[in-house]
Formats: sequence, structure tokens, C-alpha cells
Amino acid sequence: MRRLLLLASVGVACTKTPTPLVEPTAPATTVPVLDVATTTESEAVPLPARCASLQTCLAMVGDVEIPYSDFAAVYDLKVAKYTARGREIPASADRRYRKSIAERLIYHEMLRQEAQARGLAYDPEALAEREGQQQRGIRDWAKHLERRGETEASLRDMYVSELLEVEILQADGDLEVTTAEVQEDYEKIKANWRSDKPRVRASHILVSLLPADTDPANPPSDAQLKQWEAEAKAEAKAIHDQVKQPGADFAAIAAQKSVGPSARRGGDIGIFTADRMAEEFSRAAFRMKVGQISKPVRTKFGYHIIKLTGAWPAGALPPEALDDQIRERLRQRKLHLGRRLLRERLEAKYEVLDNMLPTLGPEPERRRPRRPATPAEDPQALPPVARR
Repeated sequence: MRRLLLLASVGVACTKTPTPLVEPTAPATTVPVLDVATTTESEAVPLPARCASLQTCLAMVGDVEIPYSDFAAVYDLKVAKYTARGREIPASADRRYRKSIAERLIYHEMLRQEAQARGLAYDPEALAEREGQQQRGIRDWAKHLERRGETEASLRDMYVSELLEVEILQADGDLEVTTAEVQEDYEKIKANWRSDKPRVRASHILVSLLPADTDPANPPSDAQLKQWEAEAKAEAKAIHDQVKQPGADFAAIAAQKSVGPSARRGGDIGIFTADRMAEEFSRAAFRMKVGQISKPVRTKFGYHIIKLTGAWPAGALPPEALDDQIRERLRQRKLHLGRRLLRERLEAKYEVLDNMLPTLGPEPERRRPRRPATPAEDPQALPPVARR
């Protein structure tokens, strides 16, 4: 059973001093043990000397210390988003940030220890690909990080933890999707895929007209827009030349070059009817043959290089048309559930000393929306309209 070791007295080095749960006393040498199963205190146990204060130590997972500086690097950026606008961070938001950042760092350390104990490791190439996708289309990465309230290291830690979760769940067989599961799901959804219109499936590489970090509050000038348009058009032409080379891997190039969420799927945007896409996009896609790659097509989103990967007439879709989409959806469903259950298992397995928890205080009560007065309660309220 995981135990939470709570400090009775803490020092704080946050930008905004957290409100302690109890009045500060002399530096503590022991801490009460709180059994999360019973939520009753037992006798005090020796406190690790090197993790006696929140000023230097956020938490410990087993014998591994998480330095307070890891927490402050992210927390201070969250607070700075408010101070930059001349505002003080609300108490509820401050508590939420302190709690979520501390819990995130503790969980990341649990994952690291669990993976190490089981001889599992993430794929460095997968990490590099993920980081590349996140930065694509962003011209000022440092400003983007500041706006998000994250650091380069904190984002990398999140990506690494997500990859470690997948490695652990795959090792346990929790992400396996069977043929029987695919067939069962197809029978459930096949009626939803009937259509009186023809459909196609396509992948695309999108070159955006605007940088991903464009600030809506500071719209670019006409000259800047013209420059970006020319740059996007030239980039799209270069990518088109690349994908047309013999043996070129469209999906790999899309993962490397395309902007948007479909890049992680090799550019795949699934099955659609003509009315589901921008007119220019659909006009090009529905004139193509399966396997054909289009020249750059401009829409309001940017320039698209389209590859047609499937085409079907009106009516029902055959199982093979939906097989990979069903498998991916079922895998994502298993991944979502698996991550929650994995976290619960690790929290029960690892002993944690959390120096942040006692500083949080009670969670603020949420204000309930005021119920409108009824005519009986408010004589001035209008009578309800009679139903006909």
C-alpha cells in the first residue's frame, strides 16, 4: 500500500507563498504517516534529512528525491502568465497549479522507476519525432513555451512519460487488439457508415499559411501575409517534388513535414464525403485515382499535397475499409483506460513523501449557479407560457 508522508511544517520558495495547512512550528524532524486506505494517522516515523523542507525538496518516491527546483521551473511560468497581464493569480488557480504540477512530477518519477525495474525504455527516435511535430510551424519556440507555461525540459518529461506508459502497457499486453474485437466493433458501427454519396480516403501533407504561434491579438501586416504565402507555396512545391520521387514514403514525409494532428498518422485524414472538406480539397480528391498524388492544392488552411488511398461508391463500407481505423480507435480506447489503471497501480505500489500536499489546504468550494426564481418565490416573475 502506498503511503503519503505529510510534513507538519514546511517552508515555501514559490513565487506566491502557498497557504500552509497548519501553523508553522519549529523545523520538523519527524512526520505523521497517513494511511490513504483508512485516512487515520499512525505513529511518526523518521523524516529523511535531505528532504526535510519544501524549500529544497518537493517529494520523494521511494529513495529518489524530486528537487523543488523542478517544480518551481514550471510553477513560476504559470504565475508569470498572470503577472504579465498585471493580475494576481487567483487562489483557486494557484492551488490547482501547485497540486497538478507536484502530482505530475511524482507520477513521472514512478513511471521512470517502474520502467527501469522492468528493463523497459522509450524509443529516442519516437521522442525526437514527437518533439519535431510539436515545434513544426512555430517560429518563436521560446515565446510559445512561455505562453504555455512550460519549459523545454518539462515538455520533454511529459513526452517521455507518455512513451514509457505505452511501453509498460504494451509489455503487459493491455494494448493488444484482436481480430474478434475488430469484427465485433464493425458489426456495431457499420450502419453508421452507410451513405448515399460516394466516399474516398486520403492522406495529406499540409503547409500552413500562418505560423502556428501567430498571435491573434497582433495580426500580421499585408506584406507579412504576402511573404508567408510565397514561402508556403515554395515549401509545398519542394515537398511535392520529394514525394514524387521513386520509392518515396508519403507517410514518413507527412510525419516529418506536415502541420496538424494528422501528421502523427502519416497524414491520414480518414474516409469522407465531398461535403466534409474544403471545396478545393474535395474537388481535387474526388477526381483522383487511388494511389495518385496531387499537385499542391490551396485552401484557406494552406497548401495540401493529397494522396488518395481509397474510394467507395454509395452504400455500405466493407470491413476492410474500416479495419485499421477500428483497430486504432480500439487501441486508443485501451490506452486511455490503461493509463488510468496504470497510474492507480503505481500509486498503490510506490511509497511517496509529498511535501506539497500539506500546503494546499482544503479545496475551494465551487459556487453553484443561482436557480431562477419561480413565480411562487418571486411575485414579479412572469408566469410560465401555457403549453399548447
